[in-house]
Amino acid sequence: MPEQTIDKAALEIELQYVTALKRHGLSQKAMAALLTTQEEKVAPSQVNRAVKGGNEPKSRRIRSQMAKILGIQED
Repeated sequence: MPEQTIDKAALEIELQYVTALKRHGLSQKAMAALLTTQEEKVAPSQVNRAVKGGNEPKSRRIRSQMAKILGIQED
């Protein structure tokens, strides 16, 4: 049962971020470029993992940065 809850939450996150990316006309590759700094390179695959609801610290950090760019309120 808890796995279903986790899967549902991940799907909700994915829908929210994919919709916001489309609304802003951004691909995951373009978002990765926006998030890349001199200190940290962000690959499109890392953005994809974050969008898919990954729970690793880096995925959560990427999602937080994306939320600021896309105007998404985080829970």
